[in-house]
Amino acid sequence: MTRPVFASCVTFLLFLEAFCSGSETDVEVVYGDEGSNLTLPCKRNNGSPLDKPMWRWSNQGKNDMSGERTTVTKDDSLIFMGLSRDEADVYTCADDNGIINRVQVIVRTPPPPLANVTVVPSTILAFIHWEVADTGGYPITHFTAHYRLKHPPPDQLPEWQAVLPDKISPTATQIDVYQLEPNSTYVFQVWANNRLGRGEITEVEALTKHDSQEIELAKHLLEGAETFDTRVWVAAVAIVMGTLLVLATATIYALYRECRIPLTTISDNKDVETMELIPNIIMNPGYQDFAQSEWSEPDENSNDTVAIRLNNNTVINPVRI
Repeated sequence: MTRPVFASCVTFLLFLEAFCSGSETDVEVVYGDEGSNLTLPCKRNNGSPLDKPMWRWSNQGKNDMSGERTTVTKDDSLIFMGLSRDEADVYTCADDNGIINRVQVIVRTPPPPLANVTVVPSTILAFIHWEVADTGGYPITHFTAHYRLKHPPPDQLPEWQAVLPDKISPTATQIDVYQLEPNSTYVFQVWANNRLGRGEITEVEALTKHDSQEIELAKHLLEGAETFDTRVWVAAVAIVMGTLLVLATATIYALYRECRIPLTTISDNKDVETMELIPNIIMNPGYQDFAQSEWSEPDENSNDTVAIRLNNNTVINPVRI
């Protein structure tokens, strides 16, 4: 009984020394995906043989490796079957001669819940904002958001509706939700996605605001309806109808004047032509004779025109043939 107790004490001291002076031993970083199998070898870097009698895996001082999803192989390797995120830790393999190696296990998972998710509702739209605290080990591929009425009408099922676009940019930190109903409680969901799948969903409720403009309009619309005098309504209608009658009369008169303008213009043009002919007749007496010359019967010389007197009293006789 003395030897096992002594060996246990030595092992405990070795682990205590290892964790108090972790810088003395290099830590190997090993990545594993959640749900997959992961093997941690227990071997010396220099290839020296191990002392079989005393070795144990230690998870930060917790030596219980007898779980259903862990096993130790013949070559002293520790195998995780269906790795979980809770098993991300630093593992130490040691024997009587000291620490053999230390391995830090990093478990890559779907993204954890988003941080600081807030919803700022308006009357018919809402503004969703979030922050990314952790990606789960893989880069985020896109975000997804859904919404639905918390208390839908009896004839409708509480179906989730996707916020467009379906795949929100991985660099985005906010999205707008449109076509909401005023004064209604909505449930919003938002989560991140990476290559391992959908992350944990964050759910937030928000109440949209009243449509204040419609409410104020409804208040003032029937204000004073009980004391309203119908005679005022009749007078207002009479004023409106009278105004329309005056406008119609003015329009008809304007159209009548428009139709009369072309006839007056033609008459004025004829008067202008007549006034232009008077100076020509006064200054050139022969102009009138020429204008009023008529064809006559041919004479013995076959001339059928009459003599023309020009304004300088020069007489032009017909050409004799």
